[in-house]
Amino acid sequence: MPETQDNPIFTSEQRARFRQLRNAQDAGAALSPDEQAKLAALFQHIEDVEAAYLRPATEQMRREVAEKEARNNALEALVQRKQAMIERLETILNELETERRAIDDEMRRLMSEPVPAGLAG
Repeated sequence: MPETQDNPIFTSEQRARFRQLRNAQDAGAALSPDEQAKLAALFQHIEDVEAAYLRPATEQMRREVAEKEARNNALEALVQRKQAMIERLETILNELETERRAIDDEMRRLMSEPVPAGLAG
């Protein structure tokens, strides 16, 4: 949560202590173990507040990603179904083409034979 007047991350005392420790650290001063622990605790507090502030947006993003993944999976399944349909149609088309050729060949054979005398008109 960003720091505002209505919702500060730190109390005024914490803010002052944080600045003091950061300034000392930035100036190259060696912090005592207690000061290092206090600075680490203040940083952790900032991170905790930020995490709490970002949690709803992060959860919303996770939901949106999950929804998009589900939609992508459904679309992938449809693509696979369509590909299988195309393959079946190609097989059927090949079978029908083979049958058409067989019919044409039989028709040519029958048309090339002489008509029996009793059937000639």
